[in-house]
This record gives sequence, structure tokens and C-alpha cells, in this order.
Amino acid sequence: MDGGVGAVMAKHAADFTMLLTKLEAAKLLRISVKTFERKVQPLVPRVKIGSKVLFDREDLQRWVDTQKVGESAGTAEPASTSSGSDTMASVKRSARADEILRKLRRKRRASTPRLFPVGGRRT
Repeated sequence: MDGGVGAVMAKHAADFTMLLTKLEAAKLLRISVKTFERKVQPLVPRVKIGSKVLFDREDLQRWVDTQKVGESAGTAEPASTSSGSDTMASVKRSARADEILRKLRRKRRASTPRLFPVGGRRT
């Protein structure tokens, strides 16, 4: 019975080790090793012991804290996320810009004459 308790305690001790392998760090973050290598590893300090590369649990937690979005992370939400035309109403344009916009908004004529015009008239 003591062997079972010791095994459970050893497992919990392993869960709280200070330094993690790449695989353990990826599992902790719930991402694949490939995603860890591309997105996290370049931004987190490493501890190299011999040929072994390890990651400090606290460094990983700090990285996670920088990735949080919203008010809980202390970042302000953008004032407006719409990209509608209301945002352009307050912008002053030059006369040349207004002329270009008028030309772009003008209805273009069809490049090919209609064989059967709408309204029954023939050209």
C-alpha cells in the first residue's frame, strides 16, 4: 500500500518540477511540440544543462500572462472595431481625392451593347 502512495506523491512532485522538457512544456500549455517550437520557444528563456534544453515553469507562466487578451490582462479594448464608412466621414480629403472618388463611384456603361435592351427599345 505504501508503494501506491509513494507513486502518487512522486507523480505530484513531477507535476511541480521547476524545469520542464520541451514535451512537458508543450503539454503544460496544451499545445503541440511543433507549435511550441514555432510560437513559444523563441520567446522564452532556456536553461541548458549539458545537451538537455529545459524551460522554467515561471518563464512559461510569464509568457502566458503576456498572451492574455481583454481587460483582465490590463490591456484596453480598441475604441471601435468597425471599418465602416463612418470612420472616413471625419477625414478631410483634398479636392483631387474627392475628384478621384467621384470618378470611381460613377456608374459605368456596359462595354457591350445589349441585344435585347430592357424596356423594349432597340438601339
